Amino acid sequence: MGLCQAVRAVSLVLAIGSIFAAATSRGEALEYKPVSSPGKETLLVVSGEFKDDEPLSAFANAIKASGARVIVFDSPGGSVGSALQLGRMIRAAGLDTLQVRQLQCVSACSLAFLGGVNRVAEPGSIGVHRSSFSADSGLSTDDAVARIQLGTAKIMSYMTEMGADPKLLELALSYDKSDMRYLSASEMAELRVTTAAIGPSEADTSPSSSPSPPAPESAPDNSAEQRMESSAVTFVKKLIEFHTENDEFALSQVQTFYAPIVDYYGKLTDLNSILLDKRNYFERWPERGYNIRDNSIMVTCGNDHCMVSGIYDWVVRSLPRHKQARGAANFSYTILISPTPKIVAETSKVQR
Repeated sequence: MGLCQAVRAVSLVLAIGSIFAAATSRGEALEYKPVSSPGKETLLVVSGEFKDDEPLSAFANAIKASGARVIVFDSPGGSVGSALQLGRMIRAAGLDTLQVRQLQCVSACSLAFLGGVNRVAEPGSIGVHRSSFSADSGLSTDDAVARIQLGTAKIMSYMTEMGADPKLLELALSYDKSDMRYLSASEMAELRVTTAAIGPSEADTSPSSSPSPPAPESAPDNSAEQRMESSAVTFVKKLIEFHTENDEFALSQVQTFYAPIVDYYGKLTDLNSILLDKRNYFERWPERGYNIRDNSIMVTCGNDHCMVSGIYDWVVRSLPRHKQARGAANFSYTILISPTPKIVAETSKVQR
């Protein structure tokens, strides 16, 4: 369903809030429930709290199973890192986001909402505040300040990437967690949180201009999308395979495969710094082996970007140091698809 269609259906959606209430819950992890609109179109409701290391593969599976093109949230927020990752998955899949007052999208959820290619929200449905740490987090004051500074830089970079005005963060920083700031229609438009306004409906008769008639939607080219996904997976497999080669060859492939600036483990990093980091790792572990679990691979593509994630088993060894290690890790790469594809984001985490 295109977003303009979703906007036209908002008044009816509001009239069947009980359906949304039945479809959402606040469980220990995010849940994904497809809900049919009165026009028989499907929306995917993302409900619950964003947890650290949220298993977001379930989101991609829900999108494929439901065919939903519009995401609606019912979330009190949670982990900023998981929200940013879900937002990027939404953008990579070319999905839209829609938010209504009957459901909430506050705190970190507002960041995931920004992932929509087209974004519509009712006034008062999006809430923001500044990040905080619990009293029992165990962080010193200096560590907490450093974490907040790093998090602020990541969020600003993400907002720019998603086409929102980073001044949104400035506004959020003015409000404590206990004093949630809900955004008005004019603020959301000015800060580019939304890309279109909800027009007048039976549920809201306040004066506003009607949205422009939607452009005809062309049928998706599934074969082209499948080719893009396949190419992205092949690209990542080659990259990981090259990491097993001798140091200089592996580094030359990093030089070729990566963009000049990369979101590298949550921080915008230039290519020279990435090369230095990779060189240090390769020199520490001269022998390296990786085996990707094919059944773990998840790929979403849209707007010339693909995100490929999964799990690989690894073993590394250094004979001079008489050291060896092995394990499994979750990996995620975002690729800018072009005649010369480039990695624009990378992260991984060793499984416990």
